[in-house]
Amino acid sequence: MKIRRRITLEVLALLLLLVATGVSAGDFQAVGAASELKGAPGIYEWTYQATVGKSPFDKIALHRVAKGSNPPTHPEAVVLYLPGTNMNGEVALDDPRYSFQVYLAEHGVDVWSMDYRTHFIPPQTPESDLSELAGWTNDLFESDIDAAAKFVNEKTGRDKLFVAGFSRGVEFAYLYAAMHPGNVAGIIAIDGFIPTHPMRIEQGTPGQYAVDIGGKHLTYDKRHTLMQMVIDNPDQPAPIPKYKTARENLEHVMYDAAPGDGAFANMPGGYSDAVVLAKLLIAFDRYWPSVQDGENPFTPDLLASLKASKIPVIAFASTNFGANWPSQVEAASKSTGASDPSFTKFDNWGHLDVLAGTKSESQVFAPTAAWIKQHEK
Repeated sequence: MKIRRRITLEVLALLLLLVATGVSAGDFQAVGAASELKGAPGIYEWTYQATVGKSPFDKIALHRVAKGSNPPTHPEAVVLYLPGTNMNGEVALDDPRYSFQVYLAEHGVDVWSMDYRTHFIPPQTPESDLSELAGWTNDLFESDIDAAAKFVNEKTGRDKLFVAGFSRGVEFAYLYAAMHPGNVAGIIAIDGFIPTHPMRIEQGTPGQYAVDIGGKHLTYDKRHTLMQMVIDNPDQPAPIPKYKTARENLEHVMYDAAPGDGAFANMPGGYSDAVVLAKLLIAFDRYWPSVQDGENPFTPDLLASLKASKIPVIAFASTNFGANWPSQVEAASKSTGASDPSFTKFDNWGHLDVLAGTKSESQVFAPTAAWIKQHEK
């Protein structure tokens, strides 16, 4: 009797994904020598890069931040940090008061931060040359994260990692944990959550494959200029005449950005500093795949896998994005079925105030370091 072998669409998609990425832990190569951080003597950064496809954009990288000029051979705790939209894993802020990676490294944690493929798109690239981003889905990025995690496992000798994320990086952290629950020691969710909207078939404007971090009024070039002005001299005259200084200009840009009322940063309220945020913002990557804005990769099976995992979670939420934002962060913190998820809400804080604000060290970084110590095995 003749047997017909049938390949489901899901299996075919997986095969195509594997062909498209073709990356493994062994594909990461060191880039340059380790460098000591100026703002944190004794803390060093190493960079490893892997090619994940045929396009010049198809690269990912990892930045290892740890104490000492030689990387730890048997670290007690290892964190894989997944940045948010348009962000990357490079150490933009080397002051431990404002840097999640550097603070944890100073407290003995071996921290690895990821560069997504978006980091390798030159900012001058015209949007007409970004059609391949139509295939840069959540699942593709998760496969990159999986390859990165395996490399970190190999280099550190740890089977389980603490996976941290900020903003969209939190979504990636939960997605990775749902797909590989046995590989995750804990989830650190910094102002992000699991999406609850249904998957949308139509994704954005036809032919628009990327979202530009620059807007109609504050274009990418003008945005870069403003950040550099604040870094060079925050008290110099503002580029927009209605503001007195460059500092005031940035404070209002971040406070008024939609949905407004300090959603992104409440600098006028003293929750973050303009110079610090300018150093962070100027390091952002220009483009992000628009396809991801319509996706929700969390199928019922993945949510069930997450619920059964019992992975410990510590989560932090700002409030200025709206009344529903903190509740979504809290709901996600309970998604793993762990008995004691930790959740903290910060009234009047904006999104970036949580990651690099004036109170981040005491209210976010220190509790996280203590939580990692409690849960490391």
